[in-house]
Amino acid sequence: MNIAFYPYWAAKTLLSLINVIYIMVITTFIYGQTGSVFYAAMFPFIQMSARIVAGLTTPLLVNRFAFSKLIISIPLAKTLMITGIAIAFTDLTAHIPLLLVGTAILSFLDGWESPLINTLTPRLVQGEDLVKANSFLSFSTQTVTIIGYAMTGFIVMHWGASQTFWAATSLSWAVLLLMITISSLTHDIQEKVEKSTSRWDVLREGWLILWKNRSLRLITFMDLVEGLAGSIWIGAITLAFVKEALGQEEGWWGLINSSYSAGTILGGILAIALASRIQKHLISSMAIGSLLFSLLTIAYGLNSLPWLALVLCVLMGPAYQIRDIAQQTAFQSSVPVEFLSKVYAAHGIVLSTAMSISTVVFGLIADQMGVRLVYLIGGALFIISSLCSFRLNRIKE
Repeated sequence: MNIAFYPYWAAKTLLSLINVIYIMVITTFIYGQTGSVFYAAMFPFIQMSARIVAGLTTPLLVNRFAFSKLIISIPLAKTLMITGIAIAFTDLTAHIPLLLVGTAILSFLDGWESPLINTLTPRLVQGEDLVKANSFLSFSTQTVTIIGYAMTGFIVMHWGASQTFWAATSLSWAVLLLMITISSLTHDIQEKVEKSTSRWDVLREGWLILWKNRSLRLITFMDLVEGLAGSIWIGAITLAFVKEALGQEEGWWGLINSSYSAGTILGGILAIALASRIQKHLISSMAIGSLLFSLLTIAYGLNSLPWLALVLCVLMGPAYQIRDIAQQTAFQSSVPVEFLSKVYAAHGIVLSTAMSISTVVFGLIADQMGVRLVYLIGGALFIISSLCSFRLNRIKE
């Protein structure tokens, strides 16, 4: 693999850890200072809204500036912004609206950065190494995310919110140095700034590619369906299932999350070991992984035995990882690299919108018709996605 992949791997892993620390510190801080669920809920809402707006404007940015400049300038702006919040953190205790404004700007920059970062994978890795690269990235980001969520609350309790936020700030400077390293190692990659006839043409370019490319259109539909189904794993619904369906207390909620996390890590290791086979059978791997995950989800929804729920969660991890890595690789392989950031921006808007809607819908279903039905609907949606994988296989032939 390209030598620049390794600092990129480190940077993307650190970005996942920073995101976890940032979310947990800000959420716990806002709730601790205000005692208001509304203010605490405003944080993820602002994050999502800012990222959607950023995704809509990303094509204009990519069309105007060279990629090599953007992968340094945006992380620099993010790092300066997060450093400013860290410096003013104590003063913001009495000005929560100002803190929310700061997080909105940071989320907006993150919405610009995310599609550009994702574009780096196929820029740095080609051919048979692409599945292996996605496997390594998925394994490391999932692992640090799990560790981050497990440890950040403990660290905040002992260090305090301000000191923990400074840890995220320090990691942001490390990411900036890694991005500068990546830029210097890839300076020989030829690139050009596209000049479209109008802003409207620029804004719709990624959407048109998503729609006109049959493979991309189907993969995006699969991601949309899975995004709708993915909300069944949010904390409130999982906790309700533990209490209502399994008849257990909050402690089992932690065990369920830990079991799924363990399965995800095992799945990442398995995907790395099977990378060459997944690459050769990309669509089949996607279909089988999705079908297994859907069947395990339905079995989980019908189950009433706590120990069996833990086993099913562990088994879900490998199925999810293989499906996700194969699907990500198929997506990257279907788009010319020079258009990938615009397509990723459009794709991200679709997923963010789907997840935000499904969170509300599944919450209402759980309240009105029972939490078991939520998992059965989620399993059915995953089955629809797996059937689409078989359709995709016919398109590819």
